[in-house]
Amino acid sequence: MIGAEPNKLESVLVNKANFENLIKDLLLVRRYRVEVYEDKGTGRNRNWVVEYKGSPGNLSQFEEILFDSGDIEADVIASGAIMAVIMGMEGKSKVVGLSCIDTMSSVIRVAQFMDDEAFSNLEALTVSNSPKECLLIQSENSQDFETIKGIIERNNVMITLKKKKDFDKESLIQDLDKLLKFKKGEMESAHIYPETNLEHAMSATAGIIKYLDLLSDEGNLGQYKIEDLKQYHFLKLDSAAIRALNIDPPPEYRLGGNRGAATSIHELLDKCKTPQGHRLLSLWLKQPLQDLAHIKERHDIVEYFVNNSSVRSEVSNEYLRQIPDLEQLVKKLLRKKARLRDVYKIYDCVNRLPQLVESLSDDSTPAALKSMILEPLKENVADMEKYQQMVEETIDFDAVETGEYFIKPSYSSDLTELNESIEKLKKKMKSQLSKAAEDLGLEAEKSIKLECTSQQGYFFRVTMKEEKIVSRSKSYTVFDSIKSGVKFRNGTLEALNQEYLEDREKYEAEQKIIVTEVINLAIGYCSTIKNIAAVAAVLDVLCAFAVAATNTQKTYVRPKMLPSDAGEMKFIQARHPCVEGQEDVHYIANDIEFKRGESEFHIITGPNMGGKSTHLKTAGIVVLLAHIGSFVPCDEASMSMVDCIFARVGAEDSPFKGLSTFMAEMIEMAYIMRTATSNSLILIDELGRGTSTYDGRGLAWAIAEDLAKNVRAFTFFATHFHEITILAENIPTVKNYHVTALVKGEDVVFLYAVKEGVSDQSFGINVARMVNLPPEVIEYAEKKLTDLEENQHIYEGYFEGPYSAAEKRKFVVEADALIEEFTGKCKALDPSLPEDELMKKINEYKEEIVGQKNPYIEALLKKSKPSIS
Repeated sequence: MIGAEPNKLESVLVNKANFENLIKDLLLVRRYRVEVYEDKGTGRNRNWVVEYKGSPGNLSQFEEILFDSGDIEADVIASGAIMAVIMGMEGKSKVVGLSCIDTMSSVIRVAQFMDDEAFSNLEALTVSNSPKECLLIQSENSQDFETIKGIIERNNVMITLKKKKDFDKESLIQDLDKLLKFKKGEMESAHIYPETNLEHAMSATAGIIKYLDLLSDEGNLGQYKIEDLKQYHFLKLDSAAIRALNIDPPPEYRLGGNRGAATSIHELLDKCKTPQGHRLLSLWLKQPLQDLAHIKERHDIVEYFVNNSSVRSEVSNEYLRQIPDLEQLVKKLLRKKARLRDVYKIYDCVNRLPQLVESLSDDSTPAALKSMILEPLKENVADMEKYQQMVEETIDFDAVETGEYFIKPSYSSDLTELNESIEKLKKKMKSQLSKAAEDLGLEAEKSIKLECTSQQGYFFRVTMKEEKIVSRSKSYTVFDSIKSGVKFRNGTLEALNQEYLEDREKYEAEQKIIVTEVINLAIGYCSTIKNIAAVAAVLDVLCAFAVAATNTQKTYVRPKMLPSDAGEMKFIQARHPCVEGQEDVHYIANDIEFKRGESEFHIITGPNMGGKSTHLKTAGIVVLLAHIGSFVPCDEASMSMVDCIFARVGAEDSPFKGLSTFMAEMIEMAYIMRTATSNSLILIDELGRGTSTYDGRGLAWAIAEDLAKNVRAFTFFATHFHEITILAENIPTVKNYHVTALVKGEDVVFLYAVKEGVSDQSFGINVARMVNLPPEVIEYAEKKLTDLEENQHIYEGYFEGPYSAAEKRKFVVEADALIEEFTGKCKALDPSLPEDELMKKINEYKEEIVGQKNPYIEALLKKSKPSIS
C-alpha cells in the first residue's frame, strides 16, 4: 500500500522495463484507461496526484514509451483513430454525425448521414476506420443510443461518455483555423471546406478536439487536413464479417507473441517491412476498394513484383527494411522532441530513395507503379534536396559511424575552437596512461586502462586484483571501487579531466543551440516527409502482397475483376489460405461458381466438421483479398464487383451484451435482409440452431426463401435442415451442394470435397463415435434413429397429390409454425370477453390459417370433420 489514510492506494512495485510492458498491455491490448500518479508531497505527507493519463484513443502522453522502444507491433496497434458519434434530427428523420481523428496521420474525417434502424452505415464506417475509442454523449438514454453503443462494443472499441457541453462547437471554426494546413494562396479559414457545414459531424469533431486537447500542442497547429468520409469508396464490412473471415490477428501477435502458422488474414499478408506499411495493411483490410480501376492498378503492381523475384527481394529486404517510422519522426519534429539522430534517420532514408526508384525503373515497369510510386518519390526527393544539404553541412558523419550524433566541429568557429581544445586534452590524458603504468608496474591497455564516461570523464581503471597496488601509491586517488574494478586518477589527470569536462559542457551548450536551429529547419519539411511515408507505405503493402503470394508452394493468381453488372463469380480450386497453412493439413480445394439468373443461392448440406463453414469462408476471403488488391488462393479466379460481404457464421452466445444465441443471429439476419443488395455476398452458416427445431427450421426456410427470391445476392446457405433443399425444385437460381464423407465400418472419413446435389445420409452417430461418446449413449441414439426412420410413414395419409418427401416435410414444418401462432393468439385473448366475441376472434384466426392453403393443415381439418352417414 502507498499513501496515508484515507487516500491509501493498493500498489505493486515494478521496474522500468516491466512498467513499459504493462502500459502497452493496458492501453493497446486490454484497452483500459491509465492514470499515472506522482507523489507531490514532502516527507511523510504523501500527496499523490495524476501526472499523466491516457486511453486507447489518446496516447499522446505515453508516446515515448509506446514508440521509442523499437517495437514495430506496438506501432501497428497504436495507429488507431478516435471517433465521436452524435445523434440528431433533420425534420422527422434521424441523422448520425460522425468524426474520426487520426493523430498519427493528422487527418480529420467526417460524415453525416441518415441511417436505418440497425445503423448499418454507422457499423460499416466503424469497421472501415477501426477506431480504438469512441466518444458518446453521456445523457442520451434511448433505444437508438443502446443500438449505437452495442455496435461500438461489438467492434471492440472502448466507449468514453462525455457531457453534452463537451461537444459544443461554438469555437470550432477558430480551432480548425489553427489546426488545418491550408494550401498556398488559399484563404486560411475553415469555412472554405464544405465539411464544416455538417452540423452534427462538426459537434463530434469539437468533442474530439477538446478530449485530445489538440490545441495545447504546438506540433498540431497547421498540420491537419479535413475530408469527407465517402462510404461508397469501400466495400461494406460489418463486425460479424470481420470475425467470420478471421481478418484481425490475435492480441498476442501484435505484441510479438508466438508466431506460428497464420491464423488470420492479417498475419498471412503481413510481410511488410516498415511501421507505416504495417499500419496501412491494417487499414486496407477494413477498406476493400469499390473503384474497379484502382483495384486493377494495385493488381498491376502486385503482378509486377510476383513476376520479378529479384526486384521483389531487393525492394523488400534491402530498401524497405531501411525505412524508419517516418510518420512518428514527423510527430517528434513537430513536438520539438526530435534529436539529431532523428534528423539523420530521415536524411539516410531519403538518401536511399533514388536507388530504390532506379531498381524499379525498367522496361516492364507498369504505368500504375510509375504514377503511384516512382513519380511521387522523385518529386518528394527533389523537394528534400535542401534538407539533405543542411544535414551534410551540419552533422558529423564520422561520429555517426560510431553511433554518435554531433554537429560538425567545423560548422562554427566557436565549435572549432572548443573541439581543438578537447582533442588536445584527450591527447594529453592518453599520454598519462603510459606514465601511470610505469609508476605502478602494470601493462598499459591490459592490466591498467584509460576509460571515459559521460558523467565522470576520463579515469584509470584496474581490476580488484591490482587494487592494493593503487592504494599503496600516494600519487593516485581512488574515487570509485566496484566489482568491475577500481577507478582512480593522479593529480595531472584530475586537472586535465576537469578542464576537459568544462570544455565539453561548453561544446554541448553551443551544439544544443545549433541542434535547435537544425530541428526548426527540419520542421519545414514535415509535409514532404509525410508524403514520402505515405508512398513508402503503399509500396510496402503491395510488395508484401506479392511476397505472401510467392512465399508458398500453393498457387496464388491475379483475379479477373469485372463490373458489378457482369453478375458472375468463378473460383477454380479455391482454398482457405489460413487452413491450408496449418501443419499436417492436406487441403482439398473446391470450385465455386455463381452466375446471375442461373446460380445465385447455394444450399450446402453435409456432416458437421465436413468443411461447410470453411467452404463459404473461403469464398468471402477470396472476394476480400481481390478487392484490396491482393492475389487470391485459387488456380483461376474471375468475379464481378461486390458491394458488401455479410456473414452469419458461428453460434456464440453474447452474454455480456445480454443476447442469447438465437437473439444474436436474428439481429444479424435482420440487418442482412435490410441491407443486402443483389451485388452483395452473403455467408450463412447453420442458421436456427439457437431455438427449437421447429422454430429454427421454419425461420431458416423463410429467410432462405426470401433471400433467394427477393434479395438475389450471391449466397452460401450452409444448413443441417435438409428440408430446405426443396427450394431448389421451386426456385431456378437455387442450387444444392454437399460436402462429402465416406463411412468405413463404424468410422466416418471426411473428404472435404464439395459436390452438387443433396447430402444423402446423416453422419451424426458416426461423429459421436469418433469423439468417444459413451457406448450406451450411442446405442440409445441408434435405437431412436431407427424408430424415427420406421415412423416416417405417419404423414402419408394426410396428403393428396404427388408431393415428394421433402415437400411433405416442408408443409409439416410450415403447419407447425402456423398452428403455434394460432394457439399463441388464442392464449392471448382476454378470457373476460363474452363467449360469442371470443368465438368470433377464434374463427377469424382460424380463417387466417386456412387462407394459407397449407396441404397438411387442410388435411388435418378435413380429417377432424365428423363423417355423415
